Amino acid sequence: MRVPSSTIIREISRHCESDASLAIAFFYFDFHSKDTKAPAVLRALIKQLSARRSAKTSPKIPDYLADLFSRKGDGKQSPSSEELESTLKSIIGTFKNDVYIIFDALDECPDRPQFLKLITEIQGWNFDKLHLLATSRYEQDIEKTLRDLVSHQVPMDESLVDGDIQVYVSRQLKDPKFSRYTEEKRETIKTTLMDGANGMFRWVVCQLDSLRKCRSPHELQMALIDLPPTLYETYDRILLHVDERDRGHALKLLQWLAFAVDKVSLSEAVDVLATHADAVDGPLFNQDRRFDDPRDILAICSSLVTFSVVQPNPNPFDPKEREGFTEIKLAHFSVREYLVSEGLRNHVKLTIYHCSEKQANTFIAKTCLAYLLQF
Repeated sequence: MRVPSSTIIREISRHCESDASLAIAFFYFDFHSKDTKAPAVLRALIKQLSARRSAKTSPKIPDYLADLFSRKGDGKQSPSSEELESTLKSIIGTFKNDVYIIFDALDECPDRPQFLKLITEIQGWNFDKLHLLATSRYEQDIEKTLRDLVSHQVPMDESLVDGDIQVYVSRQLKDPKFSRYTEEKRETIKTTLMDGANGMFRWVVCQLDSLRKCRSPHELQMALIDLPPTLYETYDRILLHVDERDRGHALKLLQWLAFAVDKVSLSEAVDVLATHADAVDGPLFNQDRRFDDPRDILAICSSLVTFSVVQPNPNPFDPKEREGFTEIKLAHFSVREYLVSEGLRNHVKLTIYHCSEKQANTFIAKTCLAYLLQF
């Protein structure tokens, strides 16, 4: 969750604590999460508001939930989006005073058209007590849809973001890769990055990753002079610098991570790279193609991918979740946007990396088939 949204939620939650007639519910979108479509959002809001209702009034299950449960075969069937919307409307109506609903990072919603339609419908309920807040980067479709619904618009103060970026850069410059330089040189790095950031935290992260690879003060100076001005040009440069022998690996990995339905473990990624989906004799898995050190994958795509440790979860249906694993994923939502962009499709040297959903799903299906056929 982003700092501004978490601060807002904390303050409104405090406001609602002592008054049972007030309520807050929130949902934050994350492109890494696959369960962020409209029905999942509606369930989350209903759960939070119902818990608020029960905690402050009675432990009894609300009638509107009991009725929905009964109509869906005592929970054996999933309710439709329309039924979930109706239930959400009913529970909001039970509160005497203000109800606050917050959506964080709306731009990362994987199915924006459907969700924007949902927001429009909720706004159309005309509850005077209902207050909606959404945070997002500027996106044309979001602005166009919500333009006539918004009563207040608060742009992010770039100077506040710059302050956070400056703190981040100062901390990163204590890294041994940078501390070997003189104080004057480190100050030059900071100044150059701040001048080029324009409020883009992600751009700064990528430049620091690149600058860490400089092997001499001269290389550092040349790199600072030639920093890519935009985030997409930064991604262009990363892919242009992929070693020729790793281009096929990079393409496989990025396609898979951009459209995988589930979280991808590091060991699964190794098997993806060991598969030749378009072999002459059909999809082929070759054990000898597996990387000896799985973490070498990170070096292939540099700042475009990242790792995180998923802690064990007592889920009896999923051994991977039960045991815990190292997850590999795209480093940022903007990476996926870049991979499906028209700019990449039309790039003379990098068009091979452009991803479409159909193309990626075909590749994923062939890879799974090749892996299964080895047994």
